[in-house]
Amino acid sequence: MPVIFAAHGAPVLLDDAVWMGELASWARAMARPRSILMVSAHWEARPTTLAATRTVPLVYDFYGFPERYYRTRYPAPGAPDLAARVRDLLRHRDIAIAEDPERGLDHGAYVPLVAMYPGADVPVLQVSMPRLDPGELFDLGQALGPLR
Repeated sequence: MPVIFAAHGAPVLLDDAVWMGELASWARAMARPRSILMVSAHWEARPTTLAATRTVPLVYDFYGFPERYYRTRYPAPGAPDLAARVRDLLRHRDIAIAEDPERGLDHGAYVPLVAMYPGADVPVLQVSMPRLDPGELFDLGQALGPLR
């Protein structure tokens, strides 16, 4: 699977048919992933933190938007196998990690996923950015390799 960059998932993009269509088309053009590792700039935490590995409520980390954006749901399954691989990889690289098992996906993560995999049927793991320069996580997706 490729490592991809899906730009910021602002809640209002859920109403942008062109943007939603482009991401949906992109998802259809790729092989279906077994799981997704998502890094969102809306969750900066050091040490690098792994979010929930099970389905938990979304994080509505925005304010002043119309009520309909707070009703968005994306009950994707967690990705505990992917989390174990990420933990091992980070430990192998001596990168400190933490766990936040109750943290759901934030809008930077779930909005693009609503467009790409609207059935919320692909397991997702969100990982915090340890700082705004994501250099230490840049090649994480390539290092993980295929899930077996």
